[in-house]
Amino acid sequence: MKILTSKIKTCALATALMAASFSSCKKATEANPYSYFTTANFFSTVGEAQLATTGVYEIMKYPSTYAWYVPLIYDNDSDIQFISDGVTPDWRIIPHYLGIPETPFLYETWSAFYNGIDRANLVIDRIPKMDVYNSGSSDQKAALNRMLGEAKFLRGFYYSELVRLWGDVPFKLKNSETGDNLKLPLTDRYQIYAQIIKDMQEGADLLPAALPTDERVNKFGAKAILARVALAAGGYSLRADGTMQRPADYKTYYQLAQTQINEVIGSGLYALNPDYSMVFKNQSIQKFEPKESLFEAGVYTSTLATTNQSSYGTFNAPQTAGSTTSPYGTTQNRCFVTKTFYDTFKDGDLRRDFSIAKYSLDASGNRLSLLTNNRIWAPAKWSREYQNNSNLERVNTNINTVLMRYSDVLLMRAEVENELNGGPNALAYEAINTVRRRAYGQALGGSRVNVTLSNGGTGYTAIPVIKFTGGGGSDASAVATISGGKITAITMLNNGFAYTSAPAITITNTGTANGSGATATVTLMAPATGVDLPAALSQSAFFQAVQDERAWELCFEGTRKADLIRWNVLADKIKTTQAALKVINSVYPYNAANNFVAGKHELYPIPQNERDVNSGITRNNPKY
Repeated sequence: MKILTSKIKTCALATALMAASFSSCKKATEANPYSYFTTANFFSTVGEAQLATTGVYEIMKYPSTYAWYVPLIYDNDSDIQFISDGVTPDWRIIPHYLGIPETPFLYETWSAFYNGIDRANLVIDRIPKMDVYNSGSSDQKAALNRMLGEAKFLRGFYYSELVRLWGDVPFKLKNSETGDNLKLPLTDRYQIYAQIIKDMQEGADLLPAALPTDERVNKFGAKAILARVALAAGGYSLRADGTMQRPADYKTYYQLAQTQINEVIGSGLYALNPDYSMVFKNQSIQKFEPKESLFEAGVYTSTLATTNQSSYGTFNAPQTAGSTTSPYGTTQNRCFVTKTFYDTFKDGDLRRDFSIAKYSLDASGNRLSLLTNNRIWAPAKWSREYQNNSNLERVNTNINTVLMRYSDVLLMRAEVENELNGGPNALAYEAINTVRRRAYGQALGGSRVNVTLSNGGTGYTAIPVIKFTGGGGSDASAVATISGGKITAITMLNNGFAYTSAPAITITNTGTANGSGATATVTLMAPATGVDLPAALSQSAFFQAVQDERAWELCFEGTRKADLIRWNVLADKIKTTQAALKVINSVYPYNAANNFVAGKHELYPIPQNERDVNSGITRNNPKY
């Protein structure tokens, strides 16, 4: 989306005059304040307040936050995906559980979040002091109250991310000014959670309920994020003594989540796009979809850049060959999908073959089979095939990072109702089954398709391209295998969906390749069965179903490790995943279990840059 992010670009001209963070490399007693916005004559108009508020959002488009590090580096390595092997360049050491306090990428993220908090603190302090806030028109007051709500929500959101990644952290609710003492100690995370909840609740009360037209958060986006935060607060986390604990009153947080979820769903504003694949195809062309997406980080950059653009669709996409004549930009694919995760999907689940690429793309945009090399299968949700592929996006992209989808809200409902009721109730079943029915294409009707090779032809000197046309459906894809000049097999990469009749199949040579005579027959497949979960599951069995469903539905969207940590299963998942992958292939390039240390790697180390200037921090996180 260009609307909010174009405002962010304008805002950057002003924010360049502001401090980078309350965590400064200067002496700890000094602060380089948000100087331009803190001058006496600023915050005198609604426009100036909007400029400052947009500056709070700007933090989310940085590579050190949601354009790259947080969803794509920090969410690896897990049971569903991993970063390519090696430790160079040095960002790789973070997902491989080799990060240390001196790792610079961690400090960049730490500083960015505190920068955002400092900007929010300023907005929260200054807007209520504006003359127009107290004596302006009703429209002016409404606009300023919305901005105040946004700043409160975003302050809470940034603190929730700091707590999620680092646990106990320094805590301040005042914008930094020259002369401030910034030697702040670590504050217990539950004291910070109390303020996060307060900020998000107060923020939501000030935000509009209507569906947004850009990336500015509305009331129900804030409530959905608060529900996630509440589940994190009620889940397990690594404490200073090196143990994983959850609070004794954890159900209080689940009840808070339940209230927020009920209000989001009860608003009647949100619904699943009936086509799962279209959610991500829309994201890939920056088509805003507010009924499905409740909160997203805008990253649009109007000029060609390799910084401050998104790594979505290039870092986490199928390998794509590029050339000056290629229809697609190249990819830097570094995220790979575990074969064990692929194998967990059930037959008929359309998410599997849309989300996971068992192929690469050649310079002409054709799919090339990777069926014999499952070590480099990649996320496919944001493939170059679905993107604008404009000149601005030949390297990095303008794909937003979606931070909350409606299916996540439904799955949180299933989890919360199961936990609070000692087992699944009707609400829990309906929530999870709604997600599952979309996953199996039930709202779309039609069928998947399959192919049977009728005649292998003769004289094939290169693998031909298989295409499907017509039939009313979408996404069917297949690759051929040749041997001795004949096509010996046609294998489906994706059986597609919603076909009402068998599509036509064409087998076409590429370039100067020869071969002819091959034919194949396309048939419609029977509908999938067993879509809804079985009735009368136990609490533990339903909880396992929720864990699985969250992986299948939300894979590669930056939430998996946080889920595994709050469920206290990350260590076990990494161990069992590696063991299973080594059985598949002894040289499978997944080695997270060799480095992961339970009671350490559930949190990141407090950056050494911070400790060098802040003597108030007297310890690091366990085992660092």
